[in-house]
Amino acid sequence: MDITPVKTTMSSDLQKAKIQQVASEFESMFTQMMLKAMRSTIGENPLIPESFGEKIFTEMLDSEYSKSITSTSNLGLAELIVKELEKYDAQDLPDFGTPLSPVHLMNSTVIGKNTPASTTSTDPAAKVAKWQSLINEASEKYGVDKNLIAAVIVQESAGNQFAVSKAGAKGLMQLMDSTARTLGVSNSFNPRLNIMGGTKYLRDMLDKHNGNEELALASYNAGPGAVDKYNGIPPYAETQNYVKSVSKLKSLFSDDQEL
Repeated sequence: MDITPVKTTMSSDLQKAKIQQVASEFESMFTQMMLKAMRSTIGENPLIPESFGEKIFTEMLDSEYSKSITSTSNLGLAELIVKELEKYDAQDLPDFGTPLSPVHLMNSTVIGKNTPASTTSTDPAAKVAKWQSLINEASEKYGVDKNLIAAVIVQESAGNQFAVSKAGAKGLMQLMDSTARTLGVSNSFNPRLNIMGGTKYLRDMLDKHNGNEELALASYNAGPGAVDKYNGIPPYAETQNYVKSVSKLKSLFSDDQEL
C-alpha cells in the first residue's frame, strides 16, 4: 500500500503545528518585552522595594501575564507570522525538524540594513554555497559576474534567505517591496526570484554607469538618485564602506577556484 501521501500530510501537519507553536511563543515573548518597557516608564517608587528576589518575581509575573494575554486577547502577531510563513513552499521554509525557539526565529529573520546576519561560518563562500546554482543561472542570464552577485548576497544578508532589514528590505539580495514589484519579484523570500531580481537590478545599475562596478554598487546601496546627485559615490560612510566591502568580497571569490 502506498503511504507516501499520508506521510506527506503528516509532515505538513507537523510543520504547521511547529510554526503555530513558535509564532505563539514569539508573540508571548514580544508581549513580555512590552510589559517590561511599560514598567520602565513609571520610574522608581520608594514605597516599592527592589530586592533581587522581587525583581526575579516581577520577571516571572511578566512571563505569566504575557502567556495569559497571548492565549486570551491575542495581539494578532502570531497569526501574522503564521500567515506569512504559510505563503512559502516547503523548500523555502526553515528546517523546523530541529528545535526552534522564538529567539531563533527573531535572530534569523530580522537584521539591520546591510548588516550581515549571524551564521555558523565566517567563510564567505560557505554563506553562498547553497545558492551557487542560482547565482550561476542569474549570472548567465543577465551577464553579471557571478563573484559580484555572491559578494552582494554575503554583504546584504550573509546568505540568509529570510533576512529583513529595519528599512524593510527582504531576502538574499535585500529587495525593497517597491523595487521587487518593479523587477517582477512576487516573493522576495523565494531564493530564485530574489537572486534573479537582485541580479537584474545590478545589471540595470551597471548599464546606467557604463559598467563601472563601484558606481553600480553605490547605486544599489544608496539609490541611483544619490549617485547622480553627487556625480559619484555619495559621501555617506555606509555607502562608501559598502562599496569597499563588496569589492573586497568579490576579489576573495575571484581567487576561490571552487566558486
